Amino acid sequence: MSFAMKRWLYEESPGWLQGLVGRIPLSLIAGSRYRDTIRRGPTLDRMARGELRAYQEEKLGRMLSFVCEQVPAYQGLRSTVSRLRPFEALKAFPFLEKTRLQADFERYLPRDLDRIPHWECTTGGTSGNQLKFFLDDTSAAIEMAFIHRLWARVGYTPRSRKATFRGTSFPNLKEGVYWKANPIYNELIFSPFHMSPRTLGLYLEELQRFGPAYLHGYPSALQLLADHALREGAPLGGLRLRAVLLASEGMAPGQRQVLEQAFQCRTFSWYGHSERVILGGECEQTDTYHQFPDYGVMEIVDESGRVLEEDGARGELVGTGLLNHSLPLVRYRTEDSAVRRHFACPCGRAFDRFDQVEGRWRQEYVVGRTGARISPAALNMHGTLLKNVVRYQYFQETPGVMELRIMVAPTFTPKDADSMARALAEKVGDELQVKVRIVPDIALTSRGKLRRLIQEIPSESPSENA
Repeated sequence: MSFAMKRWLYEESPGWLQGLVGRIPLSLIAGSRYRDTIRRGPTLDRMARGELRAYQEEKLGRMLSFVCEQVPAYQGLRSTVSRLRPFEALKAFPFLEKTRLQADFERYLPRDLDRIPHWECTTGGTSGNQLKFFLDDTSAAIEMAFIHRLWARVGYTPRSRKATFRGTSFPNLKEGVYWKANPIYNELIFSPFHMSPRTLGLYLEELQRFGPAYLHGYPSALQLLADHALREGAPLGGLRLRAVLLASEGMAPGQRQVLEQAFQCRTFSWYGHSERVILGGECEQTDTYHQFPDYGVMEIVDESGRVLEEDGARGELVGTGLLNHSLPLVRYRTEDSAVRRHFACPCGRAFDRFDQVEGRWRQEYVVGRTGARISPAALNMHGTLLKNVVRYQYFQETPGVMELRIMVAPTFTPKDADSMARALAEKVGDELQVKVRIVPDIALTSRGKLRRLIQEIPSESPSENA
């Protein structure tokens, strides 16, 4: 049974059954690929740079041979891959843009896709332009193992008690109760949709009662807690947190200092995306991202496509995945820029390093009925909900009311609009009234990009979200 199916069965189970499942070691539930990925970590952490490059080149060679044999778009490069060493052969592959992948999707699928256990998924759509793709059945378990390897740098284990602030569904919440237990991860999940001046005191009381060792979630949601605690003169050092584990958004300037002042512990961030080509995280001693060498090959390129190797050079992040065979992505352009850093680090790892990421992970807010500030990352719609939508955008000019503007495909039906409205309502409850509106076009910026949120509430600062 795939990890995704296991997760679905667990989430649909009653609370008492989830509690029983939560007593089983996660490594047994997640499967052998999870365990293999965890076990591999300490060995790679100790490798010298030459050993690490040799290991990664061998993995890359296998993936390039696979795509030349299986993927129509790359079959013309077979002789190049057989003739050159993998890192040199990689340079002969063209860059792959998201628009190209969408326009010619079938040419990038392996010939034997039906023999590879996989599932269909989508990007989170943070750019407002969602991409459909396929992931191997084991992908979710492997991804979780990488995150756990990363968090282990600040002492985390799968049994550590964690409070999470992320955009899952929160149906049937009772007044004054904006959280739910998730025993399999030993966590209490707090709703990011109901955080307002009226409710933040309740959040802090429940957090104190629960007593987590780690906080996990959107920086924007956790800053609301931090600001409230500092404003009320109640820093949360009494929680004795070991770290704040950030996700899904880049940190705004000065945000790390605010979070660490309020929670009196280290903030710990990582960079990744749904396409599974680059995954990097901070280490024990620095806030520079270390790219996992067994996850993907990272390049940083300038506007002409030249690969930048020098320390301090800024360019676009380009990734080649080493793990996913259902839709292998080679030299995939992420649309994010970063600064390359020398591989040498006080932590002793010899991984490729980068920092100062700019691009898709901007912090923007939708304002709820009670003043709650809701990150669009929490509103993301995955799966088939947007299969008949060409492009979408959130628009707001009144607190508590949000318009979902959609450009639709010919196959779109009124049922699709109803499904989207219901899915968002399950998340936000009565905090937001969501209206779905079909529009003929959604304008792009002067750089050809799509703004996912247009915010025109006078008391907010729209210019900050530009």
